[in-house]
Amino acid sequence: MQGKKKRIILIVVITVIIVVPAIIAASVFYWVGNYYRDNERIYPNISIAGTDVSWMTPEEAIQALNLAQLDERVNNTKVTISFPDDSTLTIKGEDINLSHDALVAVSDAYSLGRGRGFIQDTVSFIQRYYDRMLHFNVYQTYDIDILNANVDTFVDEFNTKFMKTLPVIIDDKVIITKGAGQELIDAPTLKDIAYIGLFDSFDAGHPVEVDFTLPETKANARMIHTLHRILSKPAESAVLDKNTLQVSNDVVGTEFDMLGAVELLNETETGKTATIHISYIQPEITREHLESMLFRDLIGECTTRVHGSADRVTNVRLSSEAVSGLILKPGEEFSFNDVVGVRSYSKGYRAGGAFVDGVMVTVIGGGICQTSSTLHSAIMDTDLLITDRKPHGQPIPYLPRGRDATVFWGKQDFKFVNNTEYPLRIDFELDNRNLTAKVYGTIIDDFPTTPLPMPAG
Repeated sequence: MQGKKKRIILIVVITVIIVVPAIIAASVFYWVGNYYRDNERIYPNISIAGTDVSWMTPEEAIQALNLAQLDERVNNTKVTISFPDDSTLTIKGEDINLSHDALVAVSDAYSLGRGRGFIQDTVSFIQRYYDRMLHFNVYQTYDIDILNANVDTFVDEFNTKFMKTLPVIIDDKVIITKGAGQELIDAPTLKDIAYIGLFDSFDAGHPVEVDFTLPETKANARMIHTLHRILSKPAESAVLDKNTLQVSNDVVGTEFDMLGAVELLNETETGKTATIHISYIQPEITREHLESMLFRDLIGECTTRVHGSADRVTNVRLSSEAVSGLILKPGEEFSFNDVVGVRSYSKGYRAGGAFVDGVMVTVIGGGICQTSSTLHSAIMDTDLLITDRKPHGQPIPYLPRGRDATVFWGKQDFKFVNNTEYPLRIDFELDNRNLTAKVYGTIIDDFPTTPLPMPAG
């Protein structure tokens, strides 16, 4: 009996020590499982985007996360990427269908530890109660295809433009874009910058700006050399063509410092412009100046009085008109007979008195020696080279002795050479029996001239 009593006591003790606590624990486990599993609250030690949502219902968690503020951040999300050439790429959140997954995060937080059965859900709850804080993030979602397309389009346009960017010449400046034709934008790199910029903007709640830097490059010395060869040229003075008497265009010379240009480009950021200054070298003689020198100076002049009959005056007038306006090129010889030609009735010449071998006779064109003599007298005191001249055999009334020049077709001519560097022009004027010869040219180094005054009578 005594042994039986001991066994009963032992059973009671075991029941008290083991079974009762187990029953209590089971009851507590059951109560906890039923209460917290079905009370529609997020398990403890859970946060979303830094906000502790423990013990909150999903609705309370959504309110705590302030979805309105998150929506405003989405609306304000914008990144502007600036490039060295001052072009920009701007991408807005709305352009790529940017949104957030706060509702998904709340749903995931609420679902944590649920849905695997009573026992496992209750165990998960108890573990979460004693475990460290578990963090859920709110992620942004976007259409990556749209983002990639926007970046790819910009990259294609930028690289095409940049590769074709040539130096621009404006007045006395050459504007060079450093790296043009050398560097390209890498599309994957730009996509990463755009991606990071967008989400920096979302986190900050306002638009952000990012500077894009092209890889640093050295100045292209060959390009500078080619540019120098194209742009640099010596100054060229205008030149008179002695055959055509045309004045060539003058050329303004240009020059710039090649070494200085290379140094300047090396100091410039790739993609930005550098301004190289051009020096302009003026020619010694411009076309305008040279043209102004032609026939600028009166080299020789003489006026004589035409006496005699009306026929003689006619002969003087026709012969002087034939010579007047004649331009003599440098080095060219003037021939009175070649210019005036045969004196004939068909040309309007009339009979007049003329000295032939010292004897006065009547010939067609008599009197035209006054034209040749007046011209001779106009140039004889200059440095013009007279190559053929003979005086009359008798004194003449319209010029002092030694200043005349007789002419006769086929027998005697009056010639001189334009031995200056500029053309000459011979002008005649017959006004009220006063015959004036003027020779115009360009006086250099005090070319001597002595106009002869008109004799009295």
